[in-house]
Amino acid sequence: MCWLAAACLLGACGAAAAADLPSATPLERLHYQRISHAAEIDADLEALAAATPLARKESLGLSLEQRPLSALLLSSAKPGQSHPRLMLVGSQHGAAEPAGGEAMLRLARQLLGGDLRDVLDEFDVVLVPDANPDGRDTGHRSNAARVNLNTDFVRLSQPESQALVTALERYAPLAVLDVHESAVLKRKTLAREGYLTDFDAQFEAANHPAIPSVLRELGQHTLLPALIADARAAGLPAQRYIGEITSIHQAVSNGGLSLRNFRNLAGMSGALAFLVETKLDSRDDQWPTWRNIEARVARSLACQRAFVRRMQAERAALAKAVASAKVTAQKEPVTLRAVYALDHDHPTIELPLRRLADRKLETLSFADHRRVKTSDEIPMPATYVVSQPSDALRTALERHGIHYERQSQGFELPVVAERFARPKHAYSRARLLTHSDKFITTAPGALLIDLVQARGRLVPLLLDPRSTSSLFRLPEFSPLLETGKEFGVYRVHKGVMRAGSP
Repeated sequence: MCWLAAACLLGACGAAAAADLPSATPLERLHYQRISHAAEIDADLEALAAATPLARKESLGLSLEQRPLSALLLSSAKPGQSHPRLMLVGSQHGAAEPAGGEAMLRLARQLLGGDLRDVLDEFDVVLVPDANPDGRDTGHRSNAARVNLNTDFVRLSQPESQALVTALERYAPLAVLDVHESAVLKRKTLAREGYLTDFDAQFEAANHPAIPSVLRELGQHTLLPALIADARAAGLPAQRYIGEITSIHQAVSNGGLSLRNFRNLAGMSGALAFLVETKLDSRDDQWPTWRNIEARVARSLACQRAFVRRMQAERAALAKAVASAKVTAQKEPVTLRAVYALDHDHPTIELPLRRLADRKLETLSFADHRRVKTSDEIPMPATYVVSQPSDALRTALERHGIHYERQSQGFELPVVAERFARPKHAYSRARLLTHSDKFITTAPGALLIDLVQARGRLVPLLLDPRSTSSLFRLPEFSPLLETGKEFGVYRVHKGVMRAGSP
């Protein structure tokens, strides 16, 4: 039986096993003639919650255009009992990548009354099928402000990305799956060279080098290969994620290394976090359903099922790793910068692409830049001090769930004082010129940030100008970094000495 038929059969079995649940998803009721509107998805979550005590619809906030941002919490836990949680997020890219969210509504039915029902005996599952309702309804990849939400997780400028960070804090999942699609036809880039990509399913794990090592090791070296194998066992060709291919002459790498994407931010928040991208077929070809949406949903559903089952199988290892990471996060050094570089042991990689003219596969050679090169490692600080915080900086910290104390009076403390060369471009790296240990006396209003907190490990990555994910690489903050002038953000590696201390 092919993977598409198997996925459809499992969906039918799930619906039949739960007579009280609405059997058809909005997309199925539409007979795959268009994607579901945001209101239709939200109404489906409401209907599922009304049909069973195992489901509860919860609000995560509102989109920029005031559409609901909703989650469906699935749980069989009794009062006084708690289960660890899994979290799946779909459709960050709105109408451009809708299949993940559509598949999540089928997954909900399988978890509530189908062959995945036993998962709820061990896990609560949080589903966020429509993370960009404005983009879905207006036909865009971005949100209503024309912001790519999936790269907004440093700035956190949009209500939709802020809502996902709030959800991470609220639900504290053991594992997260960020569900996307990837278009095979890239009209403005690769297609002009006569090619399409040909990846059915690609998985990536959170890979920022500052993520606690126990999470990176389990995610990248154990769970990621297992997820790929599980998808293949279900009949769906799968591989590790290859970064966007826009030219046959480029080098290839794996997934992004910064905190700009949700996967890595979730990993820094203490979860085992993964990305999946399934094939988004060309709209220029003929398909039995609208843009082949039925097959696309089945691909995504197969990957989501693989994730849920793999996390269930590895529940003990997940819990152990997440608990261990909470301890090691306060001790391990923090790597601020990572880039991809040529793999000298394997300088090229062969990848199959399809020729646009005749759709036949052709194997092409690319430079292999999948080796991760790291630099700028610092010991994990105990505290940060921001001597003259702006309102925008305080807001950025608050959006990341980082707690601070605003001092009412000055205090004296030992710090690492640094001077940097301001980069020529807003998104490039600052260069450290000097550093020294000294005592400073701050002015009233300074921020004191104790890094012994849930998101404490984020602080160096956001506040150090050398970091790939530094706020000071953004145009609104970069003017605060002046070449040769002592930087007003200080690390403290010793005890704080307040004013009046001996």
